[in-house]
Amino acid sequence: MDPNALISSTILPAHKKIPVQLPVHEVHFINSSSISNDEHFAEISSWIDRRPSKYDITEIPYKFNLLLRGTRDGFTPETFHRLCDNIPGTVVIIKVNGTNKILGRYNPLVWTSNNPLEWFSTTDSFIFSLKTQNLPNSILSRIIHANEAIGCFKIYGPVFCGSFFMTNDSKILWYKHYDSDYEKRLRSDDTSLLIDEFEVFQVLTN
Repeated sequence: MDPNALISSTILPAHKKIPVQLPVHEVHFINSSSISNDEHFAEISSWIDRRPSKYDITEIPYKFNLLLRGTRDGFTPETFHRLCDNIPGTVVIIKVNGTNKILGRYNPLVWTSNNPLEWFSTTDSFIFSLKTQNLPNSILSRIIHANEAIGCFKIYGPVFCGSFFMTNDSKILWYKHYDSDYEKRLRSDDTSLLIDEFEVFQVLTN
């Protein structure tokens, strides 16, 4: 046999090298908020993980799944509990009427439709005010009174330690700072606030 002759096979087709196309890196983050931007969610993620520095928006280890938007779904406690109960790890974000203020809170536990009010303990909950044009830096305020960090009440929206909660008057947020409840004050005054918009997100680990 001629050693230079080509060998053909009726079994195996000719091989062709195909370059491997690596998938484009996707940022593990979903921002479907009408209130907050990507940097806000990077900061919230850093607070959840207790990082000393903020995540870059390309590093965020969570996805934020929108469960509720007030202007879309409604502002009532019934709507909140119907869409958000029994889901662990949620962030509530609120835009205050007539201002650029964005307030929020993180619940690592679940919400339930209890009646009467029942309190749940956690050291990982916190409230916050996000950076805006009028606020140069965000404010993080971690829970101190951990035994009553999260309140679940059928006729109220989310309740945080009795000092930060949405009342049964659908679009009213009550804020009052107690030094024994949270580390830092978010506002200079204690007051009831009218809500323009609020959103609730489930925090999902990638």
